[in-house]
Amino acid sequence: MAKKKNKGNGQQFLSADQYIRQKARTLKIGKCYISNEIEQCGEGDIIVTREHTGGKISMGIYLVDIFCLGVKDSFYYLRHDEYELKQIISGIGDMRECSYEEAHNWIYGAIAFAEEAGIEPHKSFRLTQFMLEEDSDEIPLIEYEFGRDGKHCLICNNQNEMNKYLPVLKKNLGDDFDYILPADGADDYNDDDELPDIDMKEVADLFKNMKDNPLFKQYGPETEYTYKHPQYPTELNLTTPEWFYNELNSPANKIYLNDDFIDRILQLPHDLLRENLEKIILYHIGQTCDSIPDESENDSFTGIVSNSIILLGEVGNAGSLDIVLETLRQNEDFYDYHFGDAGDQIFTSTIYLLAHRHLDKLLDFVKEEGLYTYAKYNVFPAVTQIALRQPERRDEVLEWYREVLVFAAEVLPETKYIDSSLSGLLLSNLLDIQAKELLPEIKKMFDTNLVDLGACGDYKTICKDICDKRKVGFLNNCILDIHERFADMKKTWDR
Repeated sequence: MAKKKNKGNGQQFLSADQYIRQKARTLKIGKCYISNEIEQCGEGDIIVTREHTGGKISMGIYLVDIFCLGVKDSFYYLRHDEYELKQIISGIGDMRECSYEEAHNWIYGAIAFAEEAGIEPHKSFRLTQFMLEEDSDEIPLIEYEFGRDGKHCLICNNQNEMNKYLPVLKKNLGDDFDYILPADGADDYNDDDELPDIDMKEVADLFKNMKDNPLFKQYGPETEYTYKHPQYPTELNLTTPEWFYNELNSPANKIYLNDDFIDRILQLPHDLLRENLEKIILYHIGQTCDSIPDESENDSFTGIVSNSIILLGEVGNAGSLDIVLETLRQNEDFYDYHFGDAGDQIFTSTIYLLAHRHLDKLLDFVKEEGLYTYAKYNVFPAVTQIALRQPERRDEVLEWYREVLVFAAEVLPETKYIDSSLSGLLLSNLLDIQAKELLPEIKKMFDTNLVDLGACGDYKTICKDICDKRKVGFLNNCILDIHERFADMKKTWDR
């Protein structure tokens, strides 16, 4: 299940990058947006969304310079809820809804215009282009005006940008272009000292707004991975029938298990099954914790770790929780390879089923240092489900979160335990249970200035949304029936 390493060979649910390359264009195009002032300022954001059959939404965001540079940067968000993407869009700035054809022509027109000057799209576009339709004759052509007064006009945001692009423009365009230097060099714009008719304050404000935008702002370093794993089993000695491991380890079952195979597995004594599933997980952790298979070996991927974790949700106990948490202590490459963008489907239900009476273990796990942020995050949706499914335990869950928030506010500056991304994702979970009682602790988190606002919004937004009943309760995101869990994996990833 590789997430960002682009392993290929049809493992769509394993890699966000791979899924985008192979499947994004099969999703229905949703709403599209464009910055209102893109034609006036020469730069703005363009957003294209894609709708998943299960109700989730993905989006590509493109920072486009229509005066000169084309696509300067791009990002994607994969399989989010609609309200989350609305927060992202509202945080970008003044945008209007547009047709896909408009968005497509602005993006590819800007790219073509930049290429005339020898400038290629930002390297991120190699991936995010697949959030767009292929640039072919099937897309109606809309003629837009690029450049300024018919010329390429480079607006330099900083000295490095000027040094990078001016020689390229000179080489490809000669003197047939304009440019604006950074603010400290604004007394020397071009060869004949004729100032382009652009409001410099407006341009400066534009760049400042982009720099401070929650989507692009850097809130602090990520947690450095420092976990030193123990010695895992180097041999696999199972006591289950031979067919069990052979079929579970078959590439044919890498995405999901069918109902007949699930029923056959569950006919085994559950204590025996649990013991052997735990052995399988620990063995395969040991096989891939330090290095994952090379791309050329990826045809052998079986999904055995993820499938075993889902099965443990049915037959596991508190001891099984320790094994599941051990998978979440592994490094980013391990997580990407085995779970990738399917982490929520694999872990939320299993952790809920195994840990709902063992919150102390989850608290200790959250307080461990040097773990991969997006692996550690998986405990929060599971705890949130306790409050949603067992309302009588809401106070218990709130106290658990209160201790996490107090701890986080104290250690955020160190980023050894919790970083800005994890803090934002943590706070977003509190909206689901309307944790108004925790606003004082939430405020202390924001006081650190290390909360990723792109993940949860600012404190004012939190205060508003935490009382919004429309944002409460995502029970459907946590499927408990074992057959339905694998069916959900099939529906989501087997396309």
